[in-house]
Amino acid sequence: MKLNIGDKINLDIRKQGINGEGIGYYQKIAVFVPGAIIKEVVNVEIVQSFNNYAIGKIIDIERVSNRRVVPPCKFYDNCGGCQMQHIDYKEQLKIKQSIIKQGLRRYTNVDTDKLVINRTIGMENPYNYRNKSQMPFRNLNFGLALGFYKPNSNHFVYVDECLVHNEEINAINRQVLKLMRKYKQKAFDLRNKEGILSFLVVRYLESTKNASVTFVVKKYNDVLSKIAKELISDMKSVKSVSYSLDNPKTNLIISNPIKILEGTEKIKELYGDYSFEISPDAFHQMNTIQMKKMYDLILDKANLGKDQICFDLYSGIGITSLLISKHVKRVYGIDYSEASIKDASVNAKINKISNVEFIQDHVESALPKLIDKGIKPDVLVLDPPRTGMSDVVLEAVLKVLPKQIIYISCNPSTLAKNISELTDRYRVKEINPIDMFPQTASVESVTILDLK
Repeated sequence: MKLNIGDKINLDIRKQGINGEGIGYYQKIAVFVPGAIIKEVVNVEIVQSFNNYAIGKIIDIERVSNRRVVPPCKFYDNCGGCQMQHIDYKEQLKIKQSIIKQGLRRYTNVDTDKLVINRTIGMENPYNYRNKSQMPFRNLNFGLALGFYKPNSNHFVYVDECLVHNEEINAINRQVLKLMRKYKQKAFDLRNKEGILSFLVVRYLESTKNASVTFVVKKYNDVLSKIAKELISDMKSVKSVSYSLDNPKTNLIISNPIKILEGTEKIKELYGDYSFEISPDAFHQMNTIQMKKMYDLILDKANLGKDQICFDLYSGIGITSLLISKHVKRVYGIDYSEASIKDASVNAKINKISNVEFIQDHVESALPKLIDKGIKPDVLVLDPPRTGMSDVVLEAVLKVLPKQIIYISCNPSTLAKNISELTDRYRVKEINPIDMFPQTASVESVTILDLK
């Protein structure tokens, strides 16, 4: 049997999916229902149908979960950036723990009932946590606007305030929009090739009250320099204003070269006794509060010793490497991003750390080279992209067999697949879910694996 588009059915929601949707079953066909919560009974209209599953839209809810809350964001139903604002936050944390279990059950033979999967580390205030925004400009009937594209579509949603952005970022976005309108700047229009604005990228670091602003544009004009000067004058937090040319050949929003319009090239972040400089295009965790909890957890769980070598794969601006460095003999950090490695090297000098070496290269290339030189890690820390460890990296890790692996993951599915490849030689000691992105279905985790 196959459900047809337009069919109306009644569903008992049995579980929460990895994208935050509710999942029910109609005559053994899985139906994914965005906005539904486990244990609810919903009437649904089928909007997409496939051979063995379907996607439905809620018509009404017959039995409402006691975990359902009113989403505080006025754009929640249209934006799509958040998937769980309608769910009580404590329940969100349970769901994220469950999402990790689902991934392990699907992709490994590991008995999840025997695994230590700790409770998700949550936030006291699960709003206004993001320290970075990337918002497209768009020309609307009332003028220039900022917003988001609905996931997997070209549908633009005007958003004048995002409740997961730091409040200072919202204030900066409003001021930039005000100045752009004042100087009659327009978003680039693909149809008539008019306008220059593509994206606005803002990063704000609470520890120093520093913000950087980057205009991503189709071409430069002198008005941008005027706007930059006024923005720094108007907003005390803004220390750096730059622009980057929109590059359609890459999926990166900010591309090199980055040109400074006003202020400093970088802004600073503080972590304990450490100081870090961050470029506009360098990778930095977007939730500073949870980032610090994650690093504290890593330092607590890592088996570090003064005679040990540590590899930090996908090292970003080097925070993990530098924090670990005082506990070990030497650290090697590897990342492909030129901006991140430059910042990491500068950060080592700022913090007077000399036992760290940063390598700008693909991990697939740099890791085997280090091993071939006879350099082998006792502890391996890695924070790969959503695709997880590639076969080349896995092969290198299994060749060198570090005593401990600390795996930071942003994708439970690829984490599970990688764990499946490692469990012949490694024991999963514990998995620690961390809620880096409250109100969304995304879940970060730190997995500790010990050599058998």
